[in-house]
Amino acid sequence: MTVIEKLPPSLQTLIENGDAGEVLIAVKTDLSLDGAFNEDWLVITKDYLQIFRGDDFSSNGRQPTSRFSTLISQLKSPRIESLIGGGALLATIDGGTIELVRYSNSKERVFRRVSKYLNDVAAYHDALANGENKPAPVIDEVTDEPQYCPRCGLLLAEGSSVCPGCMNKFRVVARLAQYLKPFKKQIAAFSLMLLATTMVGLVSPYLMRPLMDVVLVPSGEPLPLRERLFWLAMIVLGMLTTQLAGQIINIGQGRLAARLSHQLAHSLRVELYKHLQRLSLQFFDTRKSGSLMTRLTQDTHELESVLSHGSQYFIVNLLTLAGIIVVLILLDWWLFMLLLIPIPVVVVLTRFFRRRMQRLWPRWWHFRGRMNSAIHDNLSGIRVVKAFAQESREIDRFGPLSSDMTEAGIRTEQMWSTVFPILTFTTAIGALIVWFVGGRQVLTGTLSLGTLLTFIAFLAMFYVPLQFVNRFSEWLSRALAAAERVFEILDSPPSVADAADAVMIPRIEGRVEFWNVTFGYNASHPVLKKFNLSVEPGEMIGLVGHSGAGKSTTINLLCRLYDVTEGQILIDGIDIRKIRQKELRSQIGLVMQDPFLFNGTIAENISYSKAGATLEEVIEAAKAANAHDFITAKPDGYDTVVGERGNALSGGERQRISVARAILHNPRILILDEATSAVDTDSEKQIQEAITRLIKGRTTFAIAHRLSTLRYADRLVVIKAGQIEEMGTHDELLKKKGEFHRLVQIQQEMSSIKAVGG
Repeated sequence: MTVIEKLPPSLQTLIENGDAGEVLIAVKTDLSLDGAFNEDWLVITKDYLQIFRGDDFSSNGRQPTSRFSTLISQLKSPRIESLIGGGALLATIDGGTIELVRYSNSKERVFRRVSKYLNDVAAYHDALANGENKPAPVIDEVTDEPQYCPRCGLLLAEGSSVCPGCMNKFRVVARLAQYLKPFKKQIAAFSLMLLATTMVGLVSPYLMRPLMDVVLVPSGEPLPLRERLFWLAMIVLGMLTTQLAGQIINIGQGRLAARLSHQLAHSLRVELYKHLQRLSLQFFDTRKSGSLMTRLTQDTHELESVLSHGSQYFIVNLLTLAGIIVVLILLDWWLFMLLLIPIPVVVVLTRFFRRRMQRLWPRWWHFRGRMNSAIHDNLSGIRVVKAFAQESREIDRFGPLSSDMTEAGIRTEQMWSTVFPILTFTTAIGALIVWFVGGRQVLTGTLSLGTLLTFIAFLAMFYVPLQFVNRFSEWLSRALAAAERVFEILDSPPSVADAADAVMIPRIEGRVEFWNVTFGYNASHPVLKKFNLSVEPGEMIGLVGHSGAGKSTTINLLCRLYDVTEGQILIDGIDIRKIRQKELRSQIGLVMQDPFLFNGTIAENISYSKAGATLEEVIEAAKAANAHDFITAKPDGYDTVVGERGNALSGGERQRISVARAILHNPRILILDEATSAVDTDSEKQIQEAITRLIKGRTTFAIAHRLSTLRYADRLVVIKAGQIEEMGTHDELLKKKGEFHRLVQIQQEMSSIKAVGG
């Protein structure tokens, strides 16, 4: 059974007692069909698709009821339609399109897989009907639950397939080393400092031997008191000098290490950010923005932290450990052999606990990523939360996520708090053996007190770097896993890339042609099918059709946000895949239904479309967009900060700034995507006036919710199920009484209902 989410017990019992069969898929939605927060359940068995009412589960004792049920074989053309802040799963049944469920953006990844499965099932039934032999489809399991490495079972970080235990660490280190090539001189200086630090650190404890055997407790004929006082001063001065020199070198070493590590992290961070900007929309369609933010900030910070602190201390301790071993062997090789007695036990314990730690740390990373994603979703949609008074719901949702992270952190730290004392005690046994055997040798006169104390001093130094080197392997694994997750994104190629022979077009005239264009966001379900359209320069085309017909997809393909699966899109006779993307988009202007404004000033947002635009040009564009008056009425005028996403402005004000941005951009092809559907009547009038000025001399594609606003388009293109159903002027299509006439009637009926309802 492939259950994406665990069913409530009452629903599980109801299905098991019914005759629908084994559950293959169970997915919980988070929106009702009217857009309110609700948790309906979509359940798919081998033969049936059922949707159960979410409000049944919030009422004690209420039996779950199905609000929709159908045979899987009756579903035709299952598909996903993107909505503002989420999406909807639609399908065709008995020739009519129905909306099955709605969901927020956080559920999009799951429902895209569900849509793919339903399409595969539809293709499977069609094949059976045609007598073809085709294997039954399977569902790719997608879930927000923890994902584990298929090889070793380790928990993976959210949104990543990188396993810290199975990754090729040498390959990651070698790739990281490529970023250090520009800093060869600094690395050489850093290496010399590390060597000097190690050597200086070994001098001071070694001076304890002459201090004891020559000055304080002479083992042979004692020197005169004056000479012993002189050597006491010299030895102490030597210790002081070596310690002072060591600290000075440490300061320089630490400063240089900080510069190197931060520069490396900066190089990775900038390269990752650049690569994210170059990736196509398809990459972002399947990933959470919170997870990508974790890669860009926390993973690079993790790498930076280990490289700036861990790496230098690791190398110093490793060199120190090697030096101490040499000195201990030279002092007394027999005592050194006794010292090694607990080492096998330490190695076994370390390997045992390391495996446990490798399972605990990734859990903490995973839950941290989930919590960060939830925080990002909440802050991005805080207006929706406030509008539906769902603060308590969000608090309840955040609590378990934070609790999971807390529990994972507690278990991890408690494990380490247990491991460290056990290892410390085990290693201390070696020191006790040395004290006992060495003490007997001092008492019998076969070993000097100075040699024993020097050996003990180096022994104390021996365990510190040994424990650090042991723990550093854990730190290194964390850093390399973070680096590998960064490389995982860097290695993702853009799905839409410039061709090797791509050309530049200094000026687009505006002739647009769609030739047999077929495209689907899901390869198994095309949204556009054999789509053909020819548009002359300066012509205004209105795109009309029901939700999911393919209007926005047509625009996305024209902007080359996605590449067509089959066919061609030509601009001025050139396939857009042969035009550099920057050249293409620099001559296409877009005015969206919900314009995005950056958290800056009004002037900065208008000038975003034209780098280096002067204030005079910005003001001229604002006047053309009927925005100048409301801007100058604000206390700070063009320096008014619009807030995050433009929340400090009204919808009409944001839209007029968006139009001003498009006017300043001066595009050759203009796209109006529901540009006036979300504003009041007065704002709509002013925006329409601005748009009328904007479209002159430009090829324009307009999508409008209110069909009456397309009355003055040169042609209307009615799209149905991914194909052109009708084409003509507004009046011609009304007289034809076809699909466009039907859509107009439906809209008029809806307007009448609203009017009657007040």
